[in-house]
Amino acid sequence: MNKSELNRSDLDNADTVIVDVDGTLAHFDPTEVHQWVLSEKKAWDPFFEHMKQAPVIEPVRALVQILKSQGQRIVICSGRPDSHREHTLEWLDRHEIPYDGAYLRALGDDEVDDEAVKQQLLAQIRADGFSPWLVLDDRDAVVARWRELGLTCLQCAPGAF
Repeated sequence: MNKSELNRSDLDNADTVIVDVDGTLAHFDPTEVHQWVLSEKKAWDPFFEHMKQAPVIEPVRALVQILKSQGQRIVICSGRPDSHREHTLEWLDRHEIPYDGAYLRALGDDEVDDEAVKQQLLAQIRADGFSPWLVLDDRDAVVARWRELGLTCLQCAPGAF
C-alpha cells in the first residue's frame, strides 16, 4: 500500500469531507481575477467585490448537500484570508451550502503558496477532531498536495494556474 491509500479501518473512522470555495463551489475564472490573487501580493478587497456575486457551481453544491445528508461532516478549507471570513460565510449561507467548520488562510500568510496553506489548515482540521477522507478542490498544485498527504481528492475543474 502506498502512502496515498487509506486502509479500511481509516475509512471506517473517517467522517469529514473537505471542500474548497473558489473554483470548486464558487465559479472562478482565473483570467478575470489573476491580477488580484494569483501573484505574491494579494489584493483581497477587489477580489471579494468581484466574488461576492459569483454563481454557485450547482453539481458541487448538490454533491456537498448529498454528503451532508448522509452524515458526513463538511469542512470548508480555502486560501481566502481569515480577515474575509464574514464574506465567505455569507456567500456559503446565501447559497445554502452546509458546513461544520471553515478554515481560512492565516493573517499574514499572503505570500505562502495555497498548497502549503492548506497543508497547515489540514493539521488544524485534524487537531479540532475532524477525520477527513475526501477533498473537493480544483487547483492542480493543491490537488497534488492533498494526494501527497494521503487524502483522496476529486478535482472538479481545470486548475493549471
